[in-house]
Amino acid sequence: MVHTCNVNTDLNELIGTELMKGQQLYFHYGPLALAMKGGEELVLENSGALSPLMLKKVGLIQSNLLIEETAEVIHPEDGFRLSLR
Repeated sequence: MVHTCNVNTDLNELIGTELMKGQQLYFHYGPLALAMKGGEELVLENSGALSPLMLKKVGLIQSNLLIEETAEVIHPEDGFRLSLR
């Protein structure tokens, strides 16, 4: 899976956000959460555009990811990798 970053890329973009569909509220998983759940490689293209703080945050959540909106904890499946390009 490939995601292209820019200077405005934030954790919500990578992890996911709550969205309304009609009257229903649901969580839309971002590429980081999906790659962790699926045991896939996530390539962050143009990662040089991310701030040092954002890179640090991404590095910290690679082992376990708490989705606060759903109280779900995602443990990365075998095969999950994060590549910065």
